[in-house]
Amino acid sequence: MMKYYDVCIVGGGLAGISTAYYLLKYGVKNVILFEASRNVGGLLRSMVINGYTFDIGGSHIIFSKDSSTLREILNILNGNYVRHRRNSKIYIDGRYVKYPFENGLKDLPPEKRFECLRDIIEIYIKRLKGEVKEPRNFLEWLYYVFGNCIVNTYLKPYNEKLWKIDLSEVTLEWVQGRVPTPPIEDVMKAAVGLDTEGYKHQLNFYYPLRGGIESLIKSLINEISGKVMIKVKSRVRRVRLDDNDLIVEVSDDEVRCKYVVYTAPLNESANILKDVLGGMSRELSLLRSVPLIVTSIGFGGSSLPYHWVYVPQKDIIFHRFAFLSNYSPLNAPKNCTALITETSLSNQDELRSLNEYTFLRKVVEGLEYLRIVKSEKDIEVYNITKWFNAYVIYDRVRSEVLSKAKSKLLENNIILHGRFGLWEYLNMDAVLSKSQSIARFILSKSE
Repeated sequence: MMKYYDVCIVGGGLAGISTAYYLLKYGVKNVILFEASRNVGGLLRSMVINGYTFDIGGSHIIFSKDSSTLREILNILNGNYVRHRRNSKIYIDGRYVKYPFENGLKDLPPEKRFECLRDIIEIYIKRLKGEVKEPRNFLEWLYYVFGNCIVNTYLKPYNEKLWKIDLSEVTLEWVQGRVPTPPIEDVMKAAVGLDTEGYKHQLNFYYPLRGGIESLIKSLINEISGKVMIKVKSRVRRVRLDDNDLIVEVSDDEVRCKYVVYTAPLNESANILKDVLGGMSRELSLLRSVPLIVTSIGFGGSSLPYHWVYVPQKDIIFHRFAFLSNYSPLNAPKNCTALITETSLSNQDELRSLNEYTFLRKVVEGLEYLRIVKSEKDIEVYNITKWFNAYVIYDRVRSEVLSKAKSKLLENNIILHGRFGLWEYLNMDAVLSKSQSIARFILSKSE
């Protein structure tokens, strides 16, 4: 007889695991979770190699504008965390400029400092006078807010390197709530050498003391272990309707459930959801994302005192690197450095055809150029991790596809969730907050 569950969760990343946690917390106990890979955690995965701990899903930190959500995350970690004041930079023309760039103008040469200040004041006055058109896309918005110098020096080259597309294809949805408009007074202060801070919601952040960022996943697992059925290496093949229930077919089984919380990559879900969406399901494959390679490197010796560094320079292959041993001293053996680099690619085919040796050589060359390592002989351990979906692209197709698919699925008790289920760039705090809301919604429907 087919087993019945109140809730079936598809995907074992932070969205799926935290949803299971909150469902259990609110008393919904008959829950099963399917994860296609051999491990849960999604992008919040850590790997230990010879005493080095690497976050193989990229650089992640814990912060939130919402104090209650932040307290919740720290409570889940149960004291296993350290607090930091952000020390992050942007590498520009041989200099480490304070992040965010507009707050680090004092680190630029005087001529460039003047040019950036002049341009942002000029565009600010034009906006006040109504002399510039309202922006229609991300690229126009950058020029509309920051002026030519800041955009051409950093924002445009860095974002093009990250997104691998023409920035005019990125909609203003990406800006909303993610890219704040800097106070003009702060920019003026920075240009004359006074200290200012931007992105203040992440100025102070937290990070696990032990176990890397995956400690958050493991802490959640400890809370639900033995109470929620978790099945790894179980790829969902199909979700279909059956009277008032949903049937979830996996590799070697199928279950009946009332609700499905769907966190798997939506762009790869056309066949899985076609019974519910019909012909509309084909449009899911139009959703675009940026693949990512995370290179983990451990070497002897100390590091620069920074947390993470953005690299807009085109001839360096990676767009960002992070000193994880500055996140926690336990991430590397004594007097050693744990570092990761992040490199985005244009598409999944480029990722599949990657020559790992050639790629690693380019990463090391970039680190040598930056004088992070003297030579590849200094490297004690390394690892390359490939992610076929990392950053979701906010193009015009995205909103059209989601508006139709999301409501149709919800009508049939399938709730999209997480970065890849909602196709929305969510930070960890937003994921947990949405998980809590979903659990409350399901509880309210079952009462």
